[in-house]
Amino acid sequence: MSSDPRDDRSEIVFFDLETTVPTRTGQGFAILEFGAILVCPRNLEELRSYSTLVQPVNPSLISSLSVRCNGITADAVNSAPTFADIADTVYDILHGRIWAGHNITRFDCVRIREAFAEIGRTPPEPKGIIDSLALLTRGLMASLATYFGLGKQTHRSLDDVRMNLEVLKYCATVLFLVSP
Repeated sequence: MSSDPRDDRSEIVFFDLETTVPTRTGQGFAILEFGAILVCPRNLEELRSYSTLVQPVNPSLISSLSVRCNGITADAVNSAPTFADIADTVYDILHGRIWAGHNITRFDCVRIREAFAEIGRTPPEPKGIIDSLALLTRGLMASLATYFGLGKQTHRSLDDVRMNLEVLKYCATVLFLVSP
């Protein structure tokens, strides 16, 4: 039996979404950007990354509040693929891996499931979830990023994923260095 490296789902996938910000009750969110980094679970080394803007089905959902939050305008996503266009790639990146990120349990995982439901597809399922929200508030994450000299959060998916990963790596290194 041959072993196809694509069957190895041991990597951890750090991911983040940027979405519209609902301006009225019941409006819901639309994904505007997806970013992910696959890392080796043993040393958190980056293996590969993927990032794309996403054109929402209804571009009018991109309000001025959304633009202030993440800087993604309707013009920026005008020629971007739709979620249906990238669904196979997103599924391949996420399915069967450990998902990691900041506030993904309550936000990003829910949005991924909604996006797959909207196109009539079965959503990817995680092997496990590591949510840094339980460990670090957004303010503490930003403070640690500044302390470690990692810069400021940009509210763009791949940049935020990379910062989350780097803060966790620095914290792990510090914990390793000070452990008895």
